[in-house]
Amino acid sequence: MHCSGNDFCVIPFKEKTDNKSLAAKLCNRKLGVGADGMIVVKTEPRPEMFFYNADGTQASVSGNGLICFTRYCYEHGLVKHGKLDILTGTGPVSVEIVNGESFECKVTIGKPLFANSMIYATDPVDCFGRMIDIDGVKVNIYSFFMGTIHTVIFVDSLDDEVLSIAEKIHSYKLFAKKTNVDFVKIRKKTEMDVKTYERGVGWTYASGTGCCAAVVAANKLGLGSTKVRCNLELGHLDIDINKKGIVSMTGPAVKLFTCNYEEEM
Repeated sequence: MHCSGNDFCVIPFKEKTDNKSLAAKLCNRKLGVGADGMIVVKTEPRPEMFFYNADGTQASVSGNGLICFTRYCYEHGLVKHGKLDILTGTGPVSVEIVNGESFECKVTIGKPLFANSMIYATDPVDCFGRMIDIDGVKVNIYSFFMGTIHTVIFVDSLDDEVLSIAEKIHSYKLFAKKTNVDFVKIRKKTEMDVKTYERGVGWTYASGTGCCAAVVAANKLGLGSTKVRCNLELGHLDIDINKKGIVSMTGPAVKLFTCNYEEEM
């Protein structure tokens, strides 16, 4: 499945499976099925999502992954009344199906957290709005926790030279557990373009929590509204911040194909 080009292998939960190893094999675009990540669907005693990046590392949550998870549950008769509460690495997340035909879902991601401890920063200096120096290039970053660790960088163009050092930003010494890096071009307060270098993946066509982080950072700086359309390379996501500061995202899940996977011994 994919959500705006962010693609996943979605599989049912099985006991005693080495999911980290399986994810790295399945997600390999040359030697496996090929995907940005692997979603494991556990249905008992309640719907629970386990998410793995393409390199096999486990992540706490994926916004786009939750939409694909919900489609899987819907097709297997596990969704009642168009709503589903899913247990994730960051706790329970509420998902609502808003369009059954195109299968669009609204996912409640939650509130952003700005404490340095949440992003495993290696020093106590505030990470929301600070300058870092990478190979002589000074970059203004806005780092915080939005479902997972994100660093937002505002640019005049998504062809900006700073995108060429995305990998170095994501593994910069400040981030003990690395960071997702979201490059953001603001078109107007209600519309922006977003491109994400994803931790454990590399460049991806879309990141749901990345778009949420982009909108939160822009809104906090007075550059964006509370309702924003994020344009992506292969689609868009709509982000909303309610009066309580809770962030949600709306996007589609597209099923591409189903297959059986067997490893050659």
